Amino acid sequence: MYLQKSIFSLLSPVPAIMALLVTCALLHAAETDLPQDSPASRAETLQNIYRGLTSLTFDFSQVTSTGGRERTGRGNAVFYKGPAPPSVPAQNDPVNKGVSIMRWNYTDPDRQVIINDGETLSIYTEKDKQLIKTPAGELESDITYAFFAGARNLLDDFEARAADRSMVYATDEDDLRTILLIPRRPHNQIKTVQIWFDEKNIIHHLRIEDHFDATTELHFDNITLNTLPPYDRNQVERIISLQVPSGTEIITQ
Repeated sequence: MYLQKSIFSLLSPVPAIMALLVTCALLHAAETDLPQDSPASRAETLQNIYRGLTSLTFDFSQVTSTGGRERTGRGNAVFYKGPAPPSVPAQNDPVNKGVSIMRWNYTDPDRQVIINDGETLSIYTEKDKQLIKTPAGELESDITYAFFAGARNLLDDFEARAADRSMVYATDEDDLRTILLIPRRPHNQIKTVQIWFDEKNIIHHLRIEDHFDATTELHFDNITLNTLPPYDRNQVERIISLQVPSGTEIITQ
């Protein structure tokens, strides 16, 4: 699996992370009174931007560094959320009820698809001819995923600090701002998370460090916000659809 140590403790991986960001579920943020432009106020502003989204799509590139070795990956992802309209009867499936879903498509170095349909997390690895299915609810205990999924308040789980200037992100976009997040309670996968974002509070780069000094960096391009219809049955089906070849080993956890 290539989403490394970040979003899915379940998989010991990323976007695990990433992976992002995002608010796949409706987020309830606490009312706070923070100093203007403090690291904490910047973190809250980021959260407020992402909790208001109905969709987020982007291309990503990833570099994971462990013990002097690097692994790279790239692909694209989509987060999609929102309640079903009143005219749609609620049923026990992600198409007819309110949606809170995501899909990561790794295209390099090997094809891998990661889907959370709100009920089940599915991870298909083409090279291994394997599909792993596990309850999506198990991810809620992972604080990084919880933020990206919009399930928890960011400042409940992280302390926001001024950026560590020793962590340099080389980019042509000199105007990116940055904050450093430290887990308030010991976390078995995360030591620090550094976020780079633009003047519109859109995240362009993430750096996650674990307790063994391994790092995962994710860079996001071609970012689009709210470009998908707020609720569309066909759109939901396209995101969560996964057809695997016959002979694929299916593991249910």
